[in-house]
Amino acid sequence: MNSDNFSYYMPTRVIFGCNSISEIDRYINGRRALLITSQGFVKRGFVVKIQSLTNKIIGVLSEVDSHPEFKDVKVIYNKARRIDYDVILALGGGSVMDVAKFVSVQNNNRDYSFVEGLAKGLEKSAEYKVTPIISIPTTSGTGSEVTPFSTIWDMTEKKKYSLHLPDLMSELAIYDPMLTITVPKDITIHTGLDTLSHALESIWNKNANPITIGYAIKAAKLVLDNLVKLSDDLKNIEYRNDMMKASMFAGLAFSNTQTAMAHAISYYITSHKGVPHGIACSFTLPMLMDNIIGKYGFVDDALRDIFGDLSSSVLRSMLHELNVSTDFIDYDINSSDLEEIKKLVQNHSRADNSLVSFNE
Repeated sequence: MNSDNFSYYMPTRVIFGCNSISEIDRYINGRRALLITSQGFVKRGFVVKIQSLTNKIIGVLSEVDSHPEFKDVKVIYNKARRIDYDVILALGGGSVMDVAKFVSVQNNNRDYSFVEGLAKGLEKSAEYKVTPIISIPTTSGTGSEVTPFSTIWDMTEKKKYSLHLPDLMSELAIYDPMLTITVPKDITIHTGLDTLSHALESIWNKNANPITIGYAIKAAKLVLDNLVKLSDDLKNIEYRNDMMKASMFAGLAFSNTQTAMAHAISYYITSHKGVPHGIACSFTLPMLMDNIIGKYGFVDDALRDIFGDLSSSVLRSMLHELNVSTDFIDYDINSSDLEEIKKLVQNHSRADNSLVSFNE
C-alpha cells in the first residue's frame, strides 16, 4: 500500500439513526417509487409501514428470495418493465439490494438479457442508464447499500456473477437500526460475520488505502465488541445500533477494495456444500490471518489495533463462542474439494485482490 498516493470514491449519501425511515417521503422527493423487497417483509408489516409514510409508491415487487438466481431475477425484471417509475426503494438484506441494482440497469429496450449479458461479461455495450436507488438495509451485514456490486447466482453453473458498474451506487442509504430488531439469531450471526469478513479482507487487500483501512478497523472493532453480546440479547437496540454501524463502515471499506480470498473460497462452499454465506466467508479468516501476520507492516498495524496483538486467538475465541467451527472437515470439505477450490480461485478476481495466496 502506498499511503501517499491513493483515491477513494463514495457518492452515496448516508442517513443513520433510529426511526430515520420516518423521513422516507422527503427523500423520495415527489418521484414515483417502485418498492423491491421480499415476502418476509410483507408478512412482518414492513411494506405497510413504508406505504404509511409516503403515497409515492406506485408498485411493489416482493418476490426476492435469498441468494437470487438469474431465472428468478428475470421474472422480477420483466414485471418492473411494466411499471413507470423514477426511483427504486430497496427494502431488505443484500439479496433485495442485489436484485434492485440489477433491475435499475436498462438499455433503450429495457431488455433483461442485456443486463444478464453485462453481469456475465458477454455484453460490452456502454449504452445503458441506471435508475436511482434508495437502499434501506434491514440486516447488518452485506454493505450492499454502499457498494457498486450486484451479485446473482447461476446454480446451473454453480457460479456467482457480479454486475459491477461504476454508477451502480445507491443515491441514498438509510440506516435505521430499529428495522433489524426482529432479525433472528442465526441471520444476525451470519450477517455479522459477513461484516467482519468485509472488514478484514479489505485490510489484507492489494487495493487497501488509509481511508479503507480506517473504516475497516472501526467495523472490525464494533463486531468484536458487539456480535457475541447481541447473539445473546437480540432485542438490545444498543448492540443493534453498533452492528449496523459496523456493517456501514465495512461497506465503506470494501466498496473501494472489493473482497479477497475468504470470499473467493466461500462461493464453492456455499454452492456445493450449502453453507450459509456469512459462515462460508468467515470460518477461514483465522487461517488467513495467521498467514498474513508479519508480512506487511500496514496489515500488522491494523490487526494489532483491532485485536490487541498479532495473533488469531481473539478471533478464534469469538467464532468458538458463536459455535462457528474453523475446521474444513466440519463443513464436509475434503482434499478433493480443496483441489477444486484451488482451481477455481486461481483466476478469480476476488482472490487476485488478496495479499494471501491460496497455497499459503
